[in-house]
Amino acid sequence: MNATVAASLQHPALLSGGCGLPAPELQRLDALIERAILRLRARYQLSLDELRGLYISDEQVDALIAAPTAQGAAGPDLDKLERRLAALHTAMQRAEPDASPWQQLLAAQHLSRAEADVLLAALAPELDPRYGPLLAYLNDDAARRWATPELAARLFGDDPVQEHALRAAASPGGRLFERGLIEWHPAARDAPARAQRGLRVAPPLADWLAGLPYADERLAAAARWWWPAATPRLPLGGALGQRLAWLAGALHDGAPWPLVSLAGADPAEALAVAHELFARAERPALQIDLQALRGSPTADEVVQAARLANTLFGVGLILAPASALLSGGAEPAAVFEAGHALAELCAQANGVVLIDTERRAGSRLLADAGRREVLELRLGDPPLAERSAAWQAALGGAGAAVDAAVLAERFTLGPARIAQTLAVARRSAALEGCPQLDTRGVLDAARAVCAAASSDVTRSVQTVFEWDDLVLPPTVHARLHDIVRAVELRGRVLEQWGFGRRLGAQRGLKTMFAGASGTGKSMAAALIAKTLALDLHRVELSGIVSKYIGETEKNLDRAFDAARSGNAILFIDEADALFGKRSEVKDAHDRYANVETAYLLQKMEDHDGVVILATNLANNIDGAFSRRMHFVVEFPLPDVPRRERLWRGMFPPAAPLGADVDFGFLARQFSFAGGDIRNIVLDASFAAAQADEPITMAQLLRAVARQYAKRGKVASVAEFREYHALLTSSADGASSEPSADTRRHGLNR
Repeated sequence: MNATVAASLQHPALLSGGCGLPAPELQRLDALIERAILRLRARYQLSLDELRGLYISDEQVDALIAAPTAQGAAGPDLDKLERRLAALHTAMQRAEPDASPWQQLLAAQHLSRAEADVLLAALAPELDPRYGPLLAYLNDDAARRWATPELAARLFGDDPVQEHALRAAASPGGRLFERGLIEWHPAARDAPARAQRGLRVAPPLADWLAGLPYADERLAAAARWWWPAATPRLPLGGALGQRLAWLAGALHDGAPWPLVSLAGADPAEALAVAHELFARAERPALQIDLQALRGSPTADEVVQAARLANTLFGVGLILAPASALLSGGAEPAAVFEAGHALAELCAQANGVVLIDTERRAGSRLLADAGRREVLELRLGDPPLAERSAAWQAALGGAGAAVDAAVLAERFTLGPARIAQTLAVARRSAALEGCPQLDTRGVLDAARAVCAAASSDVTRSVQTVFEWDDLVLPPTVHARLHDIVRAVELRGRVLEQWGFGRRLGAQRGLKTMFAGASGTGKSMAAALIAKTLALDLHRVELSGIVSKYIGETEKNLDRAFDAARSGNAILFIDEADALFGKRSEVKDAHDRYANVETAYLLQKMEDHDGVVILATNLANNIDGAFSRRMHFVVEFPLPDVPRRERLWRGMFPPAAPLGADVDFGFLARQFSFAGGDIRNIVLDASFAAAQADEPITMAQLLRAVARQYAKRGKVASVAEFREYHALLTSSADGASSEPSADTRRHGLNR
């Protein structure tokens, strides 16, 4: 591609067209048509009078010829035309190339004179309506107002060699057809003789050559334009940055390019890298949505339109997602109506990038395009040093108050999501009136950017609690803070200290919380995530477990992938339901249950993020899972002082608390966990609100008795002691009258 064309591709000005064809080209075409008409008349090949009105009359042709030349009705003779054609040919050879679309096209496509003449003949009716009747006159058919291969050879050929070159240029095997520059006219593509079939220039190209904006409506179905000026630059370093620089330089200089396959776990990151590649090459790009293209009846037209844009302007082509190519064991041609055309596009177009996040999805397509060299760029997680450098580069002068090392260790983000995170952080800071970014604000922005990765089988968990609200022994608190520090320092230990090479794929951090229900396991998991400014994805068992074979594994796979993509902590509560012990295989049910457990073992082994399991029945967990745990934290039932702290801490300052409430007695007599105490306090509070009175000891004890009843226990005198009478008196004096609020609102039905 020449420099003029390259310069026109920096902005959507590509679509604005130009000044049409140079005047000498049209003058030469007019003279050639006039010469062909004179030769035709000299041979008396037209019927002049029969069926007048169904053919082009001599008078009409003379008027059309006379209009541009300002000659008399008879026109110049053949000798004068030959001399004028020779002069025009000499002038065209000596003329300097201009910036017209026609000259850009000839230079970019390296068209021969014969190919340019065929293209000009097919383009003529689109440039000026007067050419339609003239071509119909030469075709001896008023309805055939277009050029044909035979007419192009007769019009431009001066000897048999030239005529042969013109017919070859107008054949389906020629470069004009192959590159989509010309096509058969829809009204004449079925003519029995190929030499008599009508030719036309591809409509968007015809408009552009005529000076109109380039617009191909076929692309609207499944393609989107990306312009270099509108693409934010990414701070890419390391081996990936070097490869992109080489590819961008080669594409910018018009050198042959391999078919590039971008493979990575994050589709958005891969797409951003593709945009960055074409932005560095100063080339616009067309992003083709293969999912939208799949099964579309116009898929072949979209592919042909993309091929034309690539051929004309060197536009880059981004094909995504490659997973749309998969359909069981079907070949791409069975999935796409235009499967063969898609493979040809990958094999021939210069500047194609396939977004293949699954690495295997595009294998069949790449096999069909095997005539091309394939360069696979694997977008793995950037190492800690590269992430830190990318944060520093993206922050620029705003990084003084932001700890890039913390961001790099906490979030495994590529350059695209780093740029997106900082954009979100800057908008949030501006809305809050903050003059500069800080580490906490950027951490919150990173979590917001990653939140989009949650799946339908997990739920994001937030907490309003703080560490002081978690009532546990100091040793348990210390162990929980050890987990927090392990997550914070994981990058340093695994990458800077080199332990990652010793661990191989087992780079994740696995933790198990074991203890009775209500002892604070879920709260502890939420507090760890809150402290680290990470999302907590809790697995929803109802969305995971399926009665259909293989579906449970697929759902778990989605949960793990979402947690990894979102840099979230995966929290599996009631883990014994999924991680139960494997048993001896006695029937098919046992075999598939063991398969699920083995699959979970593999996922836990391969997952490189943070996973927290919580269980009330640690003995029911398969021993293979316990061995893989880096931290196992036991959550004991609270002792008397901690139970009293829990009782007191459950009441907010605004709650109306009776003076007779004896927290010491409640803590000594009833061995409840924090979750049970919370339920009892809420039960008593609702009862007090209904009676429109403060929360009293009697209401708390009655709630305790109801909690006992849920467990199948009886409220005995030995436990309730001197307060047992409050239970019997309340039972005798319980009123069945509705409250004043209920009567006031008319709710007594």
